[in-house]
Amino acid sequence: MPRPVEVLAAARRALRPGGAVVVMDEAVAPEFAPGGDDLERLMYGFRLFVCLPDGMSSPPSAGTGTVMRAAPLRGYALEAGFTRFEVLPIEDFGFWRFYLLG
Repeated sequence: MPRPVEVLAAARRALRPGGAVVVMDEAVAPEFAPGGDDLERLMYGFRLFVCLPDGMSSPPSAGTGTVMRAAPLRGYALEAGFTRFEVLPIEDFGFWRFYLLG
């Protein structure tokens, strides 16, 4: 997604007052670090060879890549006009993490 702030702002405008958006993304570590597990390495490979080049081919691009980790997503959400950001406590849902924006 080259322009996540624009996408999130459009989603926010589509909400009724008091509405919320749920974002689902891969449940990776909070930050990328050397020595990550197999999932981290897989996502990093996707980022370098698929998602980042695709996103960067549509300037202007945020250059996020494959995974929307909590810190960048929180920043994008605030910039898009959301005032609430929460990592939902949903566990045992396999590969996924859920965020609530309101």
